[in-house]
Amino acid sequence: MTRFPRNYVKKQFTIAVFCGLLFSSFASSAVQVIPRGYNDSTGNTGSDKTLSEQQLRSNFKKAVKTYRSELRAYWPDAEVSSKTRLVFYSENLQQKQVIDFKSNEIQVTTPSIYQGKTLNYREMQSHLKLTIKKLLTMNLQAAVSQDPINATMEQLSGIRYAQDLGAMGKDLILGELFRDERPSIKAVERMAAKLSKAAYIRYPAVASLNWAFTSNKRTSYIISLPDGRTRTKATRYKSFIYDYAQKYSLPPSLVFAIIHAESHFNPLARSQAPAFGLMQIMPHTAGLDASHLIYKKQKVLSPSYLYNPKKNVQVGAAYFHILYYRYLKGVTDSKARLYCAIAAYNAGTTSVMKALTGRNSINKAVPSINNMSANDVLRKLLRHMPSSETRNYLQKVLNLQKTYAQL
Repeated sequence: MTRFPRNYVKKQFTIAVFCGLLFSSFASSAVQVIPRGYNDSTGNTGSDKTLSEQQLRSNFKKAVKTYRSELRAYWPDAEVSSKTRLVFYSENLQQKQVIDFKSNEIQVTTPSIYQGKTLNYREMQSHLKLTIKKLLTMNLQAAVSQDPINATMEQLSGIRYAQDLGAMGKDLILGELFRDERPSIKAVERMAAKLSKAAYIRYPAVASLNWAFTSNKRTSYIISLPDGRTRTKATRYKSFIYDYAQKYSLPPSLVFAIIHAESHFNPLARSQAPAFGLMQIMPHTAGLDASHLIYKKQKVLSPSYLYNPKKNVQVGAAYFHILYYRYLKGVTDSKARLYCAIAAYNAGTTSVMKALTGRNSINKAVPSINNMSANDVLRKLLRHMPSSETRNYLQKVLNLQKTYAQL
């Protein structure tokens, strides 16, 4: 099996993340979703359950539509969680809480509390501290279980969406803010007090247009998180990222770069595709290929399986291995092949081949690619990929690899 040259692994720390690579050969196949009872060590399942790709997508769309219809009565934008933003609402839907992994902040929009005609800042500060404390003590399993979209998908498919989180389900969403992975009550109290004290109000004049805002009824707080939080979270995941990078012959820094580019280390990332988890895996495409490599049997992995950080990284690393070492093995220059694999992780191999050579087929495009230098391949991808998202994505991953070279 071809591997990255040793000196290349040391010097080049580039690799991309998967957002939506589609393979038409799987488009109409029934998909196997890992249900409750999955045996992680053997790959066996207790009672397999199948859903077609169309059913899986349909369930997700129905779940999102149902929840957003309910939200619009209180929040015209009806925002739901995405790749880099975890969005929560209070039970009565009057308060909105967002953990923004990309902006590295918490945003809380809450009903204003007045004392006469004046805002009661002391009382609001007290309520804000309680809200922050709840967010600080929320673990992955609770977040998955309490998400109405996950609950509706579970009802439609019969799959328990917090089942596959295992021991990692107890990890706090913002656990990287604490020295210990299981912080004491006093440590949580101290952090909640510290964050609430530093919070500031975002007034309507400068508020995001995406936020539902009535200045005399709601107040929005911004709570900045520590600058080193993202790197600390990456360090928490370092052991298994290194393990799977080594297992699938990839530089560890490239896996870090993929995760950062895709989700900013949000373990519950979810796109509208839908793709799930740190490395944004679509169950019915990349998940199928990766599961075959991992378990010697194609399975479409449930969202809860992909919300498990460790399992998600294994699937993502396995899938990139397939892209680089199998699908694009005909590209002889290792750097050129890497650039192609990064772009393909985001846009698909067909789009990459067409941008480079005008041909959709990998076999027909490879001879032309091999006549280009690696720099020419990169330059052409950055100029001619039809999607600006892919062009930006490729450049972003190449830059991010340098950030994680020494982690």
